[in-house]
Amino acid sequence: MATREWYELRVAGSAGTAAGIAAGTHEGIAVGENGRLCSLSSGGARRFESRQQAIDYLGKIKVSGDYQFEAVVCGTRAAA
Repeated sequence: MATREWYELRVAGSAGTAAGIAAGTHEGIAVGENGRLCSLSSGGARRFESRQQAIDYLGKIKVSGDYQFEAVVCGTRAAA
């Protein structure tokens, strides 16, 4: 089975995060390609090949404000 999955860093409470899923949230905020926050609907979220790459990236950026982030798996699994 081939995968077309990637990870995004999303602000806790956004769609796809544990709190976001529990609340039924469909929108939210992610770390964008430029390292700044962006809305999920913009399509500009930075993509990472693995959860670890996403977590490592958090140590390289500076985001003003007190945000908690989660690495969220995105995409689909495709049949080979």
